[in-house]
Amino acid sequence: MINLATYLENSTIAHPDKTAVIFDDEKWTFRQINERANAVANGLREMGVTKGDRVTLFLPNCTEFFFWYFGILKIGAIVNPLNVMLREKELDYLIDDCKPKVVVTTRELSPEPLKIFSRDDCSVDKMVILGGDTGENILSFEAFLKNQSPEFDSVPVEADDVAAILYTSGTTGLPKGVMLTHTNLWVNGRHCADWAETTYKDITVCALPLFHSYAITHVVAELLMVGGTVVWLSRFDPTDCFEAMAKYQATAFHGVGTIYYALVNHPKLDEYAKKINLRYCVTGAAATPEPILKAWNEKFANLSEGYGTTEASPVVFMNPLMGKGVQKANSCGVPIVEEIEVAAVDVDNNPVKTGEIGELVVRGSNIMKAYWNKPKATAETIIDGWLHTGDLVYFDADGYCFVKDRIKDMIITGGFNIYPKEIEDFLYTHPAVGEAQVVGMKDKVKGELAVACIALKPGMSATQDEIITFCKNNIAAYKTPRKVVFFDELPKTATGKLEKLSLKKMLETKTV
Repeated sequence: MINLATYLENSTIAHPDKTAVIFDDEKWTFRQINERANAVANGLREMGVTKGDRVTLFLPNCTEFFFWYFGILKIGAIVNPLNVMLREKELDYLIDDCKPKVVVTTRELSPEPLKIFSRDDCSVDKMVILGGDTGENILSFEAFLKNQSPEFDSVPVEADDVAAILYTSGTTGLPKGVMLTHTNLWVNGRHCADWAETTYKDITVCALPLFHSYAITHVVAELLMVGGTVVWLSRFDPTDCFEAMAKYQATAFHGVGTIYYALVNHPKLDEYAKKINLRYCVTGAAATPEPILKAWNEKFANLSEGYGTTEASPVVFMNPLMGKGVQKANSCGVPIVEEIEVAAVDVDNNPVKTGEIGELVVRGSNIMKAYWNKPKATAETIIDGWLHTGDLVYFDADGYCFVKDRIKDMIITGGFNIYPKEIEDFLYTHPAVGEAQVVGMKDKVKGELAVACIALKPGMSATQDEIITFCKNNIAAYKTPRKVVFFDELPKTATGKLEKLSLKKMLETKTV
């Protein structure tokens, strides 16, 4: 198996002086990105990092992320990108679990990891700080790169050698390190490029966090392995995204539901729609409500919704591109390639009938090797080669997948199963609802009650009684939320995905 970083090298050979990355209007060619990655690889080797060692990236969206990502891969080490919103306690757990040899961060973000690095029992050998000062076992990025050669031959790897450890968000317990191999990440990147028919002519705009699997595979690998261009923003801003799409004549856009919601509500939406000519758009990480899909599709290229999970590198399903098949509302589509096997199974792992709800299981070359340091969790998740996702789905007669909910999110009230996502999708049809999540709260009589958590659109108003009446008139009585709690804004993960664990904690402080 060739090293994952080889796809950057291949594109450098084919398109050395073509722009690979535009970061906040600064352009970098494939040659420049590759040479900086080579310098990083040489620096790491000089530091004593070898094949199989872990290097943690605690970096925001920045061009240097690309240098480090590919440089770490080139020497056969394991890249471990972390969420930059983590604080000392959370970071301490992950660093202790992963035991990286080197941690890379910026001056602005360094206070949190430095607290851990300064301890006598810390296993980290060195820190590299972008824009920082050199100290004991600490190097500035400039000092680290000084006199390093821009030439390096990627270390050969085996098919099951681990390329990256990506930690899950920990919404149902402590985060788990997902071990993704060079094969996993290569083939899934290729899956995405083949699905989108991506070529060197494509240019995408993106503001997703670079540490996320969606960004690493469905954007970076998808575009760069074919010589395309990625225009990355340091942070998401609706106007900045539209301006970048127009300025660089983007052919693609990658985002999540909350990003598209902000874009379709931009005051100059129609004006930008006349300037922008997209070929395809992708949404994932969480279901995008149908009203948002429709609003986007009226102005731009049809938005294809997919489904992924970090343990699958991450992409499993995508709705076909327009002209390549039917796009079905509320469905995450069909397997992105035929080689990925999928099924819905019951509690005994037997396939359920078409239209019946079961747990989604997936098998293919994109499935993770294991959870880092967690053999029991691995054995519970991968059974006979099948990844058990924990998501409840059903398949229609055409093989399209419809996600109902997470197994652990399902609410049981008075013996009835309630799938929060179904109610959330309906709540989005209310003209005043901007964001919606439904969670279960314990009840002595019913077991659990459904509580709707809502953030209203700017300038709109609604009451609890209005929302409950709206539901009662349109969905089954047992599915109707018993309470409605209004928020200015619902909590989100780094990718913009609405996040229920924090929401439940917030509810504990409210009178519900």
